[in-house]
Amino acid sequence: MPVVSSFYAALIGILCVVLSVLVIRLRVSTKISIGDGGDKVLSRMTRVFGNFIEYAPLVVVMLALAETMGTSRLTLHIFGLAFIVGRIAHAFGLYRTLGVNPGRTIGVVLTLGTILGLAITLLMIAIPKLS
Repeated sequence: MPVVSSFYAALIGILCVVLSVLVIRLRVSTKISIGDGGDKVLSRMTRVFGNFIEYAPLVVVMLALAETMGTSRLTLHIFGLAFIVGRIAHAFGLYRTLGVNPGRTIGVVLTLGTILGLAITLLMIAIPKLS
């Protein structure tokens, strides 16, 4: 049973809802239902959500595959937590400004590090079993 990846999938789902609600609230307050209407804050918030949704499905799938292939729970928790922290840091950073800042930098490093780490983990498990 992929218990650890299910846990992180649930947290990622909750984070998705939170980010969605933030965008929806902003759309209601600005009365902009499509696009960003030139509103800089709405533009940033839609990118916060967009960036999140671009990476989240891949990480959930990779976590589940890694878990079903026998990756240790500690390793899965490290990857899952790194992704969650990275996406939250990125959201705060991008919400503040479009410029480079520590939140965005930490978010990108943790997100890409999680994906690369999971990819390497999966390759180390799968390659020996290919033949």
